[in-house]
Amino acid sequence: MAQTPPDPVHILHNPSGPVTALATLTTKEEGEHHLVSGSEIGSITIWNLNVYRPTKTWQAHSATIVWIGTLDDRPGYIISHGRNESVIIWNAEGILIHRMTVTHEGFCKCDLWANIIAIPTEKNAVEMFNISEEATSLKLTSKLTIDDDEGALMAIKLLGKQTKIVTAYESGCICIWNENVVLHRTRVKSMPTCLGHHAQRNELLLGTSCETLYIFNVDNLTELKSVTLTNPGLNVMALRLSDFRLYATAGWDKRIRFFSARTHKKLCVLQLHDAPVNSLVFIMGQCSGGGGGLLAAGGSDSLISLWDLYNSSSQ
Repeated sequence: MAQTPPDPVHILHNPSGPVTALATLTTKEEGEHHLVSGSEIGSITIWNLNVYRPTKTWQAHSATIVWIGTLDDRPGYIISHGRNESVIIWNAEGILIHRMTVTHEGFCKCDLWANIIAIPTEKNAVEMFNISEEATSLKLTSKLTIDDDEGALMAIKLLGKQTKIVTAYESGCICIWNENVVLHRTRVKSMPTCLGHHAQRNELLLGTSCETLYIFNVDNLTELKSVTLTNPGLNVMALRLSDFRLYATAGWDKRIRFFSARTHKKLCVLQLHDAPVNSLVFIMGQCSGGGGGLLAAGGSDSLISLWDLYNSSSQ
């Protein structure tokens, strides 16, 4: 039986309205982990989680921020993606370092791994860039365009050190690419909405607009399992990278669900938000008992909830 979850550690009220993106930021000076949020009106806020207060807010885009990323190997840099507007690299003081115009009008988010960023462009294309050492420029390395009319690009996921990337389209088509070549292709019955990658288990997780969560083998896109949810529509998922033992999902029904990464069994359901949850991120080093980290969830109700679950006991 699923455990009854505790109350959240804290609830942050975003002064800029609905929260559409979250990321963790390590500062150069303190080496501490902060939370970065993006809003529907295009603003970025940096939060100090020791005092649960914003330390800096600035207007980053004229459009909704659909994604935020940070450079783990270069503390103090933030990358934001404004829908059908631009991708911008910032420093922690909110100073613009580099801007690139983007043309994708849909809901697909960028993805980042080390110094590689994948950016949706046009209707269903993806451009891959190397980020310079000083984070002052982006160098185009490849562009992936599917031949068939599979509808809009919905989600992308970089697969670690390799040059492989997964793309998911409105029609239900899922592809694994190596550079410009499609290695594997499969199809699901509903519209894909988000992707997750468990490198240690060699599994790809796919959330959809219906009640089904799919798990595939990354090598050949063979379906390993499917999980039926109570309500349809996932917006986002996050894997706890400190131990790879848990992942969380959230979406249209306003609920956050924890799953075992080994069995894919549901561990608990969190019901706090009054509107869809748009972003999830695990914050390393921010929890009780030295566990895997807090989970932060940002929603359209302008709230960011912080949860300390499954950090002191084995799963």
